[in-house]
Amino acid sequence: MKLKILLINPPRVNGYPVVREERFEHKDIGSVYPPLSLLYMAAILEKNPDYEIKLIDANGFDHSFNYVHNRIVEFSPDVMISRCGFDTQKEDFTIFSVAKDVGAITILRNKIISDVPEIRDEILKKEDVDIFINSEPEAVIEKLIAVLYKSKKDFLASHQPIACLFDKYSKIEDTFFNYLKEVPGISYYFNGHITTTQPAKEIEDLDKLPYPAYHLLPSLKPYHTGVMQPPFALVATTRGCPFACTFCAYGKSKFRERSIDSVIDEIKWLKEKFKIKSFLFFDDTISIKQGRVKQLCERMIKEGLHKLNWVCCTRANLVTFDMLKIMKKAGMKEIAIGIETGSEQIQKNIKKGVSLDSIRQVAKWCKELKIMFYGLAIIGLPGETKETIDETVKFIKEIDPFYTQFCFATPFPNTEIYQYYKSNGFLLTEDWSKYFPLSDQPVIRTEKLTAEELKELRQKAYEKILLRPMYLLRQIRPFDWAWNIRGLVKIIGRILRVIMKKPVR
Repeated sequence: MKLKILLINPPRVNGYPVVREERFEHKDIGSVYPPLSLLYMAAILEKNPDYEIKLIDANGFDHSFNYVHNRIVEFSPDVMISRCGFDTQKEDFTIFSVAKDVGAITILRNKIISDVPEIRDEILKKEDVDIFINSEPEAVIEKLIAVLYKSKKDFLASHQPIACLFDKYSKIEDTFFNYLKEVPGISYYFNGHITTTQPAKEIEDLDKLPYPAYHLLPSLKPYHTGVMQPPFALVATTRGCPFACTFCAYGKSKFRERSIDSVIDEIKWLKEKFKIKSFLFFDDTISIKQGRVKQLCERMIKEGLHKLNWVCCTRANLVTFDMLKIMKKAGMKEIAIGIETGSEQIQKNIKKGVSLDSIRQVAKWCKELKIMFYGLAIIGLPGETKETIDETVKFIKEIDPFYTQFCFATPFPNTEIYQYYKSNGFLLTEDWSKYFPLSDQPVIRTEKLTAEELKELRQKAYEKILLRPMYLLRQIRPFDWAWNIRGLVKIIGRILRVIMKKPVR
């Protein structure tokens, strides 16, 4: 007797791919990532011969709801595990109803929701979600599924699916819930009451995690970013970000790192087994330890992995010229840096802890080394005015990134700025489906600017940055026509979205 477990990354929403991970939980534009968290959980569970594991990435392979519905019915799992985007909850929960119809126990993870018990508890009461994972999922899933497997064996005599454990109460259910209470890091709703267990301990030794179960996917060909081409993968070398940016839903978390050997072995494995051409270092802040980055890049060069293209994200004040130089030598093509704003005062308001001079310096170094600098800016942060937006546009023109993304400030309910906007009456809606940072509609206003004014100023910011003739000319690379064609398509696509006033990445 095996426990049938189905892990599902739900379908795209309104045509948008969705990232449902520990550090990114909303719709995206122009990038499709593999479901790393589900792949890690699957890798942990498939070590147990008593489990039958299947994984469906409906988002990555752009499968419809009907396709997912049919696969759930065909497999008829005992347990379904999934994640949701914060702004795609309504759509993502539809697959939970299908799983409940075939008698599965349903398990959900979302990092932002785990930090806001009121939202989590409402989901458990109203949606077809039996168990919510509150802690790092890889630290929870093994013990949780072991309890469900034991309960399936106990329940066989009744010839009923184990999902019935949540529907009625008997001695067997009493035993089951006594076991369930011992699983750390979960919440569940039963008999009119929400039970939340103690938090699970974070995984200290990340080297003990198995490699993500990429073999459960048909291929890695659907995955890419705007620059990185398929076959493409995600590689996490660290977890956590200790910094206190007030707008971030994922910061203020303990920093942990994998050994260099572990990271190198995984990249070699991805190259040899899955023939990857590119990857993203999916760390919150990869360069917290500069010596570690140098050591990692030296090993990549030594092992011949520098022929792969890769990209990463970090903070400007944690980068040096020598670090960028060896990262470029090791295969890095692009680096994303949080600019946030060109206003020194707003930088202080959001506790960013990075000076504009640090950003200037990194941009200058990237130009010298011919590394693509991707600038991330936010419109509508606390204290924003027309003048501070002008400062941001002026600053971005000065440093001239390869590309700049303008998001609206989106105060997820587990962030510090959420209370600022709410208490001042600047929060325009708590319809979470609108909390899409790349949307063309803000969910906030500021003291000086209405939502319509923010929208208009963001539109003008994109026009001022993207439609500069010299900016467009600088994107052309002599003797690299493959890039010129691909790059031209990307840039024209962004310009058209700006002109048509559609969401832009």
